[in-house]
Amino acid sequence: MERKNRKYFPIFVDLSDKKVVVVGAGTIAKRRVRALVDFTGHLFVIAPEINPELRELEEAGKLTILRKKYEREDVSDASIVIAATNDRRLNQEIYAACKEMGIPVNVCNDRTRCDFYFPVLVCDDTIVAGISSGGRDSAGSRRIADQIRELLGEPEKRSMPADRWYRMNSSQAISVSDIEECPAFEDGSGNDSGNGSGRSRMADSVWNARKREDFTDKENLDLLQTQADIPPNVRFVRIYTDGAARGNPDGPGGYGVLLKYRDASGLVHELEFSKGYVKTTNNRMELMAAIVGLEALNHPCEVQLYSDSQYLVNAFNQHWLDNWIKNDWKRGRNETVKNVDLWKRLLAAAAPHQISWNWVKGHDGHPENERCDTLATGAADGEDLIEDIVL
Repeated sequence: MERKNRKYFPIFVDLSDKKVVVVGAGTIAKRRVRALVDFTGHLFVIAPEINPELRELEEAGKLTILRKKYEREDVSDASIVIAATNDRRLNQEIYAACKEMGIPVNVCNDRTRCDFYFPVLVCDDTIVAGISSGGRDSAGSRRIADQIRELLGEPEKRSMPADRWYRMNSSQAISVSDIEECPAFEDGSGNDSGNGSGRSRMADSVWNARKREDFTDKENLDLLQTQADIPPNVRFVRIYTDGAARGNPDGPGGYGVLLKYRDASGLVHELEFSKGYVKTTNNRMELMAAIVGLEALNHPCEVQLYSDSQYLVNAFNQHWLDNWIKNDWKRGRNETVKNVDLWKRLLAAAAPHQISWNWVKGHDGHPENERCDTLATGAADGEDLIEDIVL
């Protein structure tokens, strides 16, 4: 049977005395840890750098952290292994080692290298339920999980985002969703920090979700009508972006991004990104905002991107990029196009998607644009600034 059509047998395993190893300590790894921490007393996390939440679990005696780079010996005596680094080659190396040693392994971001899936998990004191579609119907899995929560007496949990983890008192349910059961957004999108090679963008992002009634009737109708025209295998996402620079072009700057996605149950998910740079330009921050927004998508999507930068929008809508590429990134009389490094990165990020590039007037009361402006200027004025390296 082809892997994509395989059915995975649901089996409940006692992990209390089994060694479970998670390689990586970024956002995806953190979700795996959250799902496992109450089921095993021998949970090990391997990564050179650890985020604060995992450190808190370590201090509480819930897990053991090995602050080091992965070595093959680290998994030799494990019962199961989760490879959740931002390095795909390293994840494949871990997979190969586990297969050779006969250890069940789950490789994040690669369903072809998963001996098991993490389900949408619903628990209370007596019931543990796991729902998985093998990645084929994530919305359906979440709907079923919601129905189970209702049976457990927790209908209000339906308004919660499906990809968050909730810890309540012993009479309440917890919800843990695996990455393969999530919508278009992939935490870290291949850049999840975990084995020391890079910092996760999710460190600077915030998930939140609101119930349908929190939106205006016009916004609800607009989103639902747009999504109704999209084929079932294509996800619709709106991305709002803005860039800012102080003392352009010689001062600090930052970008702000807001992503919106409505899942099949009517829940609207929002994801924000922002980052500040020591010295940059407004145009580079406008490009970075679009890049970060698109790179956050893990699947091909129907995208409506909104920006108040004509520099960004016109490059696509007026085919400036086509001419620049045709002329080997030259414009006019052999003048080199500025920000070629970011334009190339943006083209690569845009390639998997169907994108509508939309210009909105800045500082004109557009709520999402105003929010992105606040994120961008706040990042530019912040203290945790990094270097804008031109490649």
